[in-house]
Amino acid sequence: MGLPRDHHFIPVFYLRQWHDEVGQLYEHKKVYGDRIVQKPVSAIATGFQRDLYAFPELGSEGFDQHLESKFFQIVDDEGAKALHRFLMRDPSPWTAEARSGWSRFILSLRVRHPDAMEELRRAIPRLWGRSYAPSQAEYEKLRKPGDPEKFEAFLARRDPNIVHKITVNMIMRAIEVVEVGTHINGMKWKVFDLPKARHEFLTSDRPAHYWRIKDRDGFISLPIGPRKLFIAANSNHVFQGLMSTDQTRVVAEVNKKVVSQARRFAYTRSRSENQPLIERFFGAAQEPRPLFPFEDV
Repeated sequence: MGLPRDHHFIPVFYLRQWHDEVGQLYEHKKVYGDRIVQKPVSAIATGFQRDLYAFPELGSEGFDQHLESKFFQIVDDEGAKALHRFLMRDPSPWTAEARSGWSRFILSLRVRHPDAMEELRRAIPRLWGRSYAPSQAEYEKLRKPGDPEKFEAFLARRDPNIVHKITVNMIMRAIEVVEVGTHINGMKWKVFDLPKARHEFLTSDRPAHYWRIKDRDGFISLPIGPRKLFIAANSNHVFQGLMSTDQTRVVAEVNKKVVSQARRFAYTRSRSENQPLIERFFGAAQEPRPLFPFEDV
């Protein structure tokens, strides 16, 4: 049996939190004419793209599906374990590995999107190519008779797939940014239940919101279910402010941000839940392209 080729940029274990009693949720998608269409789906039948993380050029070495079958499998396994802890209110202390697993999962939500992957696939080879200049000077000092004139050609002769391997490695490193991951690990974490809100949380293909995470009042928010919100904050002041705010207002503000960031999909547990808000704000405040600053270098 071959490896799965439907690569989910919205992890199935995360999206399942919005399943109803028959194992479905509602997918909302903007189509031609800016119309929003919706349909019931299961988490496994949405939020994916065929061979999104595949590098067929590496197939002869068995690494064509490495990102999906190895790297993202680990990211999602660790993320699922952490989410289970949050949902079960597990009081046991977090290990450093478990905290890093959840932080890595949150960071992956930004990088694994098709729009981001498209940019990374284009940008990384260009950036790596620009590193040839200083290397070329050193190479010319060491070049032997019969070696190619260009350092780039020398590397390609030794390994024709080196550019693809570098791209895979750099995509993984874009998620495992040590400085950012370490900062998230050190933030204060809390999950809020909001049962009294008039509406439920929705989610989308861009569900995490970052707000000045290096500032004292900086935070990250992520809906982890129709009534649950994960917050990572630098100060308890953020938690206090949230607890003192009307629950309906909190849900409305989070939903507005999550659906405004949506690029392809938004999701709700029921057909009519948050429909007016989705109609009004779907994709209204998308992150500008390029998603990564180095894309235009």
